[in-house]
This record gives sequence, C-alpha cells and structure tokens, in this order.
Amino acid sequence: MKQLSFFAIILLMASCQTKKNDFIIKNKQVGKLTDTTTIAQMKQLYQNDSIVKKTEGQTAFEPYDEYMIIDKNTKETLMVVVPKKMNDEQSVIKEVDIKSPRFKTEKGVGLDADFGSFKQHHKIGRVDETFKYIVVFIDDLNATIDMPKDVIPLNAQNNIAIKIDETLIPDHAKIKDFIVFLNE
Repeated sequence: MKQLSFFAIILLMASCQTKKNDFIIKNKQVGKLTDTTTIAQMKQLYQNDSIVKKTEGQTAFEPYDEYMIIDKNTKETLMVVVPKKMNDEQSVIKEVDIKSPRFKTEKGVGLDADFGSFKQHHKIGRVDETFKYIVVFIDDLNATIDMPKDVIPLNAQNNIAIKIDETLIPDHAKIKDFIVFLNE
C-alpha cells in the first residue's frame, strides 16, 4: 500500500511539473514549443485547443502565416505563432506572440508584468522606437517587449535628438506585447 501511495505522489508531482512547464518562457522555448517544433508538431501539441490559421497580407517585407492558439476551456487566446515559411507544415516556428498572462519566465515575469520587473529579472538589450511604440530587446530570452510611446517623457517622444534608452522608461510602464523569437 505504501508503494502505491509513493507512486501516486510521484505521478502527481510529475503532472504538476508538466502543467507548470506548459506555460514557461525560456530562451528558445514558449510552453510546449521549442526552436525545433514544426507547425505539424504544434498542431499535435495543442490538439485539445482551438487553432486558427490566418495568412496575413503583404507586410513591409512579405506575407506570413499566423496560428492563433485558443484555450478551448477558457476561450482565452494563449499565443499567436508565426512559422519561418508560409504554407509549410514542416516549417519550424519563427516567433511566438504571448497573449496570455499565464505564461511566465522562470523568474516569474510575464505579459502582466511592468517594465521594472523585466529590468530587475532579465537582461535588457537595446531599445528601439517606432512611430507608436518603444521596443525593448530582452537578450537572455531572445525576446522583445513593446509598450506605448507615451510612457516616456513628452520631450523625448518623436524627438530624434534624444536617444531613447531604458533610463527613459518608467518602471511602472505596462507591457503591450511580448514576443519570443525561437528561430530568428
């Protein structure tokens, strides 16, 4: 009887660990997806969820496919996956746009974190700006986080004379997008 209880505890612990890993973000890994996962494998891994494929129109560079993965139970969008090659089930995944705050880095930082949490727990790389957003590169995750440009001081917004860096971003700035690059 003791052996059966011990086995049940080990099985329960393994199951809990698997569930935790289903939402982990690491360099070259988002949940069940890694840098070697193909689109066909992704469909198998998330077969119990809804997967919606959409081919995006011409971007500044080229058209691309998107696969939105939606949790069937909660109807929450978990992530948007972009493969390296269009219309190729054997293509590996290029990038994953995190949509659910359930995904966390090993240090507990996710989409619902503020910039200060990323800065405290991860290696901040360069900071770029677009017309509307500040894009911060998270080097140890091979990822970017975006936030609206209005988080930085007004005099620095759209002023090419001021170099935007992490010191201009307040710690309380909320993250809009969190993208992990698996094969970039």
